[in-house]
Amino acid sequence: MILVGIGYSQEKDSALAGRLAAEQAIQHSGDPVITFLFCTDNYEQKDVFHAIKRIIGNSKLVGACASGIIVGSNVFTKGVGVCTIGGSEIEAATCLRENITCCSYESGEEAGRKLLESGLDCGTVFVFPDGLAANISVLLRGLYNALGPDYNYIGGGTGDNLRFSKSFQFTEHGVSSDALAVAVVKGIDFHVSIGHGWEPVGQPLMVTRAKGKRVYELDGLPAFDRYASCLGSIDKNEFYYYSMRHPLGIPSIGADFLIRDPLKVIDDHSIIFVTEVPQNTVATIMKGDVDSLLSAAENVSREAFKTCTSPKLVLLFDCVSRYLLMGKDFDREIAAVARNAGAGVPMIGMLSFGEVASISGTPLFYNKTILVTAG
Repeated sequence: MILVGIGYSQEKDSALAGRLAAEQAIQHSGDPVITFLFCTDNYEQKDVFHAIKRIIGNSKLVGACASGIIVGSNVFTKGVGVCTIGGSEIEAATCLRENITCCSYESGEEAGRKLLESGLDCGTVFVFPDGLAANISVLLRGLYNALGPDYNYIGGGTGDNLRFSKSFQFTEHGVSSDALAVAVVKGIDFHVSIGHGWEPVGQPLMVTRAKGKRVYELDGLPAFDRYASCLGSIDKNEFYYYSMRHPLGIPSIGADFLIRDPLKVIDDHSIIFVTEVPQNTVATIMKGDVDSLLSAAENVSREAFKTCTSPKLVLLFDCVSRYLLMGKDFDREIAAVARNAGAGVPMIGMLSFGEVASISGTPLFYNKTILVTAG
């Protein structure tokens, strides 16, 4: 038996918003074993956290600050969302690992070892890294090295209201930044589907010089110059428009592409990306539009519910860049997931700064994707 409660509030007062969301959720779940918290950054995060802690008691907690929360078929750019899950067969453990930027791989390993101390030898690991941090892919490799293949990995990067300044991560142990919040949950069978709707256009490029999130050269030329030439010699002032619609794609397993989202051009014509891009890798400029992204969302949500025909809960991690690109049509993306889940199924999630999934076996960090998790 799985008992799920969803609550949310848009009250202006941070503590009140947290309390009301938590109270609403536990009315349906009873005393929770694990609590998920999603909160936009226009609240005092610690006030929200402490108010919720007083309601959920001894429940484990994991969560993230984001630029938007998803509750049912609605998206809120200001609000607090809480999901409480109870049930006698459910077990959970958490870890909050701080200062992940300075030692990403070691931080991932340490978080994994901490989860292993719980004795939960299988289950689903929910992963919420600071989406503004560097080397998140390296962090995930460290986490996987400690935990191994007996777990599924699901989650999203935490963010802010697009100021790219500071984001927050939560467990029952507290609130932090530049941190990794993780939870392992056993006793619920989660089914995952992920996709994006982007397609390659033009000839492949070689990333000839890159470090972390910064790509200096493509095909031996300044990164922006080569990128611009592929799109008809665009001007730097047009970069934001084109970069939203033409990310880079790195060939991945299953003839798909791992998307990397360009963020800004530097004076030396290098390009900063949202996520690190490996040097000496092949990449292709991608194209997409509202229709192709909506089609992907429809396919992803159908796939998730093929194997989970009677879901008790849906967790949704949808990249904030999709929300920005699609505008009002983003409501159609969320509605497609809710429709395929079925009437009355609780659904909650966030606009993420990158998505985490292990559909290829090991956890990878994605951009510009929609990730549907049905439990």
